[in-house]
Order: sequence, then structure tokens, then C-alpha cells
Amino acid sequence: MSEESLQHKEKLYKLFKKLYPNEEPRKIEAPPVEVVPLYPKFETVEDYLEALEYCMKSELFAKDTYEILAQKAINEESRVIFLQLAEMERDHYERLKKAYDLFTSLKSRKMMPEYLKPGGYLFFDKFKARYTFLDLVSNNRDGFIFSRDPPNLIKEWMKNENLSITWISTAPLKGSVTPRAFLDSKEDLIEIMKRGRMVFLVESIEFIIAKEGFKETFELISALRDVAIVSNSHLLVHSTRDTLNEREKAILEAELQVIE
Repeated sequence: MSEESLQHKEKLYKLFKKLYPNEEPRKIEAPPVEVVPLYPKFETVEDYLEALEYCMKSELFAKDTYEILAQKAINEESRVIFLQLAEMERDHYERLKKAYDLFTSLKSRKMMPEYLKPGGYLFFDKFKARYTFLDLVSNNRDGFIFSRDPPNLIKEWMKNENLSITWISTAPLKGSVTPRAFLDSKEDLIEIMKRGRMVFLVESIEFIIAKEGFKETFELISALRDVAIVSNSHLLVHSTRDTLNEREKAILEAELQVIE
């Protein structure tokens, strides 16, 4: 059971004990719930999309259930807990939908992650960039993440403790580098990329641009993109769309292939 599921279960158990302090939850006989077949492995894109569709429906069903329970709750604490659980399910649904939309789009363009040509790609949605990263590194590729988010949060999100993550920050924190230091490591990054079968994910590129300027940031991205092409590697760059001016956005879109 995932950490989120355990937290979910703990909330429900605490609520139950508050309402019924002298009892324990009991299993009940209920009609079986229809589920999709359990795939030992996803053999086709359709398998993956079908599983995502099922999970999305399940999350919406759970969200609606908690919202109904919140409406019927007889005390304020119960109502608040049910609303929190409903919000949790809504968040799960939104994350699944991002993955579903990404792979549906890539499938229609015959660009599933495992078939993406070596080179550079631009994402305006951070989570779609992460899903693509995870898919690429699952095919025996080494991955490196450079992000504004703390490493522990990314590892928790990706459910993987063995990721190489560099935290880009202006604060003197353990495991972090400044935007300046990141740009100054250009030659080292190129040498790593040259090893071949590498996946670099650079998140929130607008932060580096804001601190060190577009020209030098673009020079690094452009160099890594070229090395990725000749070394059978992939460079994934994420930017929040509205943070770039039209000129910067146009230059990045000309250099990197956009994945919506």
C-alpha cells in the first residue's frame, strides 16, 4: 500500500474511532466491484490507457462518495475530513488525467516516449515532463533531474528513492546548486550526456533565465540538445508557459520539439 493510501486509511480510521470509540471496523459482505484485468505487464499502449481510464473513473467515484458523505455528516469535524479526502481524490484524478492526456496525444502523433527520437523536447506542463522522464528511464537509461523542487518531494512523487536530483536554488542548502553554478557546469554536463542513453530533465527553466539571463541559458540548452542527438540521449526541458516572453518562447520552440 502506498504512503498516500496509508495516510488515507489512517484518516478514516481516526474518524471511525472518534464516532465509535468502543468498536473496530468490520468487513462486510458487498457486491463485487468490477475491475479491469490485472496486467502482469503493459504490452501495448492500449493496455496502459485502459488502466488509466479505469483509475480515473475510480478516483472520481471516490471523490463523489466523499462529497456526499460531507453533505450528510452530522458534525463539523467529520465534514472537514470528508472534504479533505474528496480533495485528495480530485488531486489523484488530475495527476492521472495529465498522464492520460499526454500518452493519448503522443499516441495520436505516433510519438510514444519509448520511441521518441534522441534530441531535445520542450514541455509546458511539469508533470507531463516527469511522466515522459519516468517512461524513458524505465528502458535502461540513466536519468538526471535538475529542478526547483527539493529532491525528497520529487522522489516521493516519482516513488523512486534512487534518482539523481540536483536542486537549483539561490539558498546555501545541502545538495543544491545555484543557477550560476548550473550554467558553469556546462562542460561536465556535456561529458555526462556523451556517455549515451542519458535522460536529462531540466524543470522550471524560467528560474535560471530570470537569474542568469536567456542568452547563456539557451546556449547550454542548445549544446545539450545537440549532444543528445548524437549520443542517443534525451533532453527534456520544462517551462511555465506564461513566464517566457514571446521571443524567448519562439526561440525555445524552434530549438526543441514541443510536447503538449
